[in-house]
Amino acid sequence: MTLAFNDGSDTLADLVTHLKDQLRSEVPPGVFRGTIQPLQPLQLDELVLDLAVPSELHRTRLRSETLERMEAIASDYLERTVQVRVSVAQMRLSTDSAPGGGTVGALNDQRPSTSSTDLSSSIDLRDRAQKVPPAATSGGLEVGKYTFDNFVIGNSNRFAHAAAVAASEAPGMKYTPLFIYGESGLGKTHLLRAFGHNVNTLFPDKSCLFITTEEYLTQFVAAISSNSVPAFATRMRKLDVLLIDDIQFIAGKSGLQEELFHTLNTLYDLGSQVVISCDSKPDGIQDLEERLRTRFSQGLVVDVQPPDIETRMAILNSLAERIGFWLPSDVCALIANRVSDNVRSLEGALRQVYARSNLFNDAITLELAESVLRDLVSASEVHITVELILQETAQVSGYTVDQLVSASRKRALVEYRKIAMYLSRDMTNHSLAELGSFFDRDHTTVLHAIKTSEERLAERADFYDRYIKVQRAIQDRLRSAE
Repeated sequence: MTLAFNDGSDTLADLVTHLKDQLRSEVPPGVFRGTIQPLQPLQLDELVLDLAVPSELHRTRLRSETLERMEAIASDYLERTVQVRVSVAQMRLSTDSAPGGGTVGALNDQRPSTSSTDLSSSIDLRDRAQKVPPAATSGGLEVGKYTFDNFVIGNSNRFAHAAAVAASEAPGMKYTPLFIYGESGLGKTHLLRAFGHNVNTLFPDKSCLFITTEEYLTQFVAAISSNSVPAFATRMRKLDVLLIDDIQFIAGKSGLQEELFHTLNTLYDLGSQVVISCDSKPDGIQDLEERLRTRFSQGLVVDVQPPDIETRMAILNSLAERIGFWLPSDVCALIANRVSDNVRSLEGALRQVYARSNLFNDAITLELAESVLRDLVSASEVHITVELILQETAQVSGYTVDQLVSASRKRALVEYRKIAMYLSRDMTNHSLAELGSFFDRDHTTVLHAIKTSEERLAERADFYDRYIKVQRAIQDRLRSAE
């Protein structure tokens, strides 16, 4: 849903007030008065916060690092990743006082001109999929974070990787659709995003969209509500490359299945490339129309399996290199032997070892790794549920489960909510969309919580202590049940 600039939305107004309050103490007073105070809200949607300033001079004063800080503050407040865009708009002065004193400019009824003054692209969000790299079109993940170069190849994924590389180098010419299946946390999403990255590198003129099935459904429902299904269908059917993640969530959704079937037929006839990921083979998807199941199987179906010990060690070394620290071989072997269920669990274990080392300035040794791994519970060894994680988080924090999944923005509560989301991602095999349903949020909120938790675990001792207390409470609960 979009919160328009003239709808009086409390969420939008509160967000901009919070943004200014945070920046007031971070920038010099003169800079605040000249660049931050004049900012006025335009609109807020799932991906972008649009702000306005009264002149081109005000806009040019905004430094890129200030914009990045604004995006970080807004994303943290909303608990999802958003981009901040600033445009020039005519304003009239109001006598209303701003929260911090002074007057604020109220927007005229006309929208700003974005033809030449927008700090970022002025392309309509509905068309962004055809204009920007896939990693930026969905979920806010960094462009270039997922590439074929940093995908670790082993016996468990070699065929899927080779098929993805070959198809991305000649999109639409072979393996369409390319259907990649496997359990959660094994790298399917990495392959899809890497596919999109490679297409954008080799064929910059081709339109390419990465989208989760949840996002596809959300956009389809919005199109129905606004009587714009034909326009939605046209946008999807004009793509050169369509990458759909977690297609298993289409089960039982007959309207979306009908729409997707016709879209796939059109793309196939036009020679476009389609890549799909799923947690099972096409035959394993429940409540799926047979004609769609046949279409999924028409190209090439490949799987990814849990990594073997050699691949797990290679993954750990690759991640350590990306984070920027040296991983001793004995510690690498220890983690690889202890954590064997999926890549996500491997990365979670390594990040916790690094966080402990970084926070307390300790060398990464076998003893330190043993201490960290002792508190870890592999999802493959015992069945851990999100409900259990929420219950133990509530017990440790003093909040109730209802409060943890509420819309409250109390700082301590928000941090415990993020910890519960992070542990749920690390200790269960649920997808982001599934986790979102447990917390009454969408998958982008969960993704943002995981990302910020990773950063805070390595930087803040108080956050790390809270995390460890919840993790150990879960461990104790499981031991008592044995």
